[in-house]
Amino acid sequence: MALRPSLPFPKNATLPGTDHAEEPGWSELPLELVCLISQKIADVSDFVRFGGVCKRWRHAVQASDLAPQLPWMIHEFDKSQDGNYLRFYSLLTHKTCTVSIPHSCDTLVIGSAYNYLFTCNRQTRECSLFNPLTKEEISLPPTPPEIMFPSSVPSGPGPSPDPSSMYVVITSSSLLHIAPLHFCRPGDHEWTAIRDRDTPSWIRGKFLPTWLSRVDCNKRSRYSLLTCNSGITFYDGRLYASDMKTRSTHVIDLATVTVLHVVPRPEPSLTGFTVYLVVSFGRILRVCQYGKYTRKKNCLFRIYQLEIGSRNGNQMEPRWTEIGNINNQFLFLHDKHGCAFRAEDFPGFVGNSIYFSKSDFMGKTFQLFWYDIKDKNIEELPGPVNLSHHWFLPSLY
Repeated sequence: MALRPSLPFPKNATLPGTDHAEEPGWSELPLELVCLISQKIADVSDFVRFGGVCKRWRHAVQASDLAPQLPWMIHEFDKSQDGNYLRFYSLLTHKTCTVSIPHSCDTLVIGSAYNYLFTCNRQTRECSLFNPLTKEEISLPPTPPEIMFPSSVPSGPGPSPDPSSMYVVITSSSLLHIAPLHFCRPGDHEWTAIRDRDTPSWIRGKFLPTWLSRVDCNKRSRYSLLTCNSGITFYDGRLYASDMKTRSTHVIDLATVTVLHVVPRPEPSLTGFTVYLVVSFGRILRVCQYGKYTRKKNCLFRIYQLEIGSRNGNQMEPRWTEIGNINNQFLFLHDKHGCAFRAEDFPGFVGNSIYFSKSDFMGKTFQLFWYDIKDKNIEELPGPVNLSHHWFLPSLY
C-alpha cells in the first residue's frame, strides 16, 4: 500500500479561504489517525517502513496493530561480504523481500514454529527459534543424536504465546532414517521423545539396527509413532499426528506425554494420497490430496473434520467426518504442513479454496497452485518456481 501522496503538501501551504494558514507536516498528524492508517497496512514490510517515517509515528504504531499475515516462503540463501541474507517470497504481495541474518553458513533453517524460524547448527547441533524481522532469538537444546535430519512442525496463524508456554515439535525429515517425534519448551535442557506404546524397550532411545533399516516401511513404522513428518500439527497443547503404517491419527497431550485418542483413518485405502493436518480456527481438519498435479493430470482434495466429545449427552468415539466446503476460509498447504485463513482478511484471495505447492521430482523446489473446492479446478499461480520447502508467518512480536 502506497502511503506517500503523489503531490506532497509543502509545510507552509496556504489553505483556500484562509490567510497564511500553516499546513502541519506529516509528522504532526493526529496520533489517532496514524494508528488507524497503520491498521490498514496489509504488508509487514510496508508496516515497518510506515513506523520509520519519524520517531513520533514509530512510538504511536504498535506491533499488535499489524494486520493478519500470509506465509513467507524462503526463496534462497545469499552469502556475501556484507553478511548473510535470506530472501523470502510473500504470498500476499507477490514480492521478494531480503532480510539480513546474523547466523553463519553452518546454521541451517530447517522449519518454523509459531512466528519464528527454527535453526540448527550443523556442527554443534545447537537449535534456536529466530525471528528474522525483530532479530529475537530463543535458545533450545541441541537436537538428540537419534534425529539425524531434524525438521520442525509449523504452528497455525496467530501471535506467539509467552515462551514459557511454547511447545516446539521436531521430527526426522528423511524417510530413510527412523526416529520418533521429540518436543521441548524454551528453558528445557533436553528434548522429550514421543514413542508408540508398543515400541520395545530395547529399541527406545537408540538407533535402529542394521537389519531393521532394510525392511519395508510398514514393518519399521511399528517401532515409532511416526516415521515421516506428513500429517502433523499441534494446537492448544495437543499434538495430532498421522501414523504412517495405519494412517490413523494419534492425539497426544504434550503436558503429560500421553496418547488421549487414536482416531481411525476415514479413507478406505492406505495408499495413493498425502495427508495434511490443519488447524482451522479451533477445528482440526484432515486434508487428503489424491494424485499429484501435472499439466496432464489433476489432483483431488477431500477434507474431513475431527469430532471429539459428546452428542445429545452421549459420549461418542472420536472420528473424522467429511465436509464439502470450508465456507469463507482458504487453506495454505506446503510441504506436508498447512494453515487456514479467512478470505475477508485478505482481499483478492478466494474462500472455499486451497492454495498449495507442488515440488519437482527431487522435492527440492516448489511452485504454487490454486484449487477450487467446489468446482475441483486447478490454476497455476504466478511466482518463482524455485521456492524452498520452508515457510513461516511473519510477525513483529
